[in-house]
Amino acid sequence: MFEVGFTEIVLIGLVALLVVGPERLPELVRTAGRWLGRAQRITRELRNEFDRDVGRSEFTRLQQDLRNTAGERIGFTIRRLARRATPRLPPRPRTRAEA
Repeated sequence: MFEVGFTEIVLIGLVALLVVGPERLPELVRTAGRWLGRAQRITRELRNEFDRDVGRSEFTRLQQDLRNTAGERIGFTIRRLARRATPRLPPRPRTRAEA
């Protein structure tokens, strides 16, 4: 996202000290910390939910692939067994005219 270095933090602290005053600065820092904590918690929850959704969609895709593969194999096996089970007729005896 964006990075805030040490000098930027010091500069923000000095401006806050001048604007708010030394009496209210600790309360302001506590409130800012609470808001930052809430924002981080919301971000973490959203990221976790997104990861779960992506994982769920990945799982359903894999499940569908497995079903397709299993269906193809079952169909192949049934066709192979049907070919084996089909009675093979013995060759027809030749007649004198055919010989």
